[in-house]
Amino acid sequence: MTTQTTDIKQEFKTPLGVVCCGLICNRQENVVETKKYENGSAEILKTEGHKIEIVSFKIKVPLYNGDNLTDSFGWIFRIEKTADLEEKIQTYCLLDKSNDEISFDTATGEHLDAIQADSNDWTLHIGTEDGEILNSRAENDDWFPPRLKNKVDFYQSITEMKQNGFVTKIPDLNKGEKIHIQYLTAYDKKDDQKVNTWLAVDEFKRKLENWIGIW
Repeated sequence: MTTQTTDIKQEFKTPLGVVCCGLICNRQENVVETKKYENGSAEILKTEGHKIEIVSFKIKVPLYNGDNLTDSFGWIFRIEKTADLEEKIQTYCLLDKSNDEISFDTATGEHLDAIQADSNDWTLHIGTEDGEILNSRAENDDWFPPRLKNKVDFYQSITEMKQNGFVTKIPDLNKGEKIHIQYLTAYDKKDDQKVNTWLAVDEFKRKLENWIGIW
C-alpha cells in the first residue's frame, strides 16, 4: 500500500506575492474538525501519530507603539504526538514573490528570526521564534519538550531560514509531547522611517494566545 503524503497549505496574498504557509506530512491526514476562537479560527487534523491544530489569525493592530499596518496574518501550529509511531512533519512559511524586482534581507532581533522583502513600493516581514526562545520554552515545559532543552539555542534551531521565509522540521516527539510553531507576516507601504511590519512579527507565544483566545 502506498503511503500518501499530505500538504496542507494556506495563502495570504500581498502586493509582493503570495505568502504560503502549510504543513507536509509523510502520512495521510484527515481534517476532523474546525474551531472558532475570539480572534482566529483553526483546522484540527489527525494523522496516525499526531494531532495537529492550525490556527489562523490577523495580528492585532494598532501595534503597541500606536502604528498601523496595511495588512497582516499569522499561523500557529499546535502539534501533539498521540501514538508511538514515526512520522515526518515539516511546517513552512514562504513568500512566492510576484516578480524579480523584489529584494530580500534578514531582519533578526532578540528572540526573533525574520526575513524582509522589499519592492519599490512595499515592505513585508515574515517572522518566527528563534532557537533561544524555543529553548526557554523547553526549560518551562511550555509547548516545547523539556528533554530537548539545550538542543536549540541562539545558534541552532529546528527552523531553517530561507531567503524567502522559513521551514521547520518537527523533531521526533514522544507520545504526549507537544510543540508550538508560529509564523507571522505583515506588509505596509515602504517607509524607511518605520519599523511597524517588523514589530508586528515580533510577538511572544503567550501574547498571541491571549489575543486569539487560546486557553
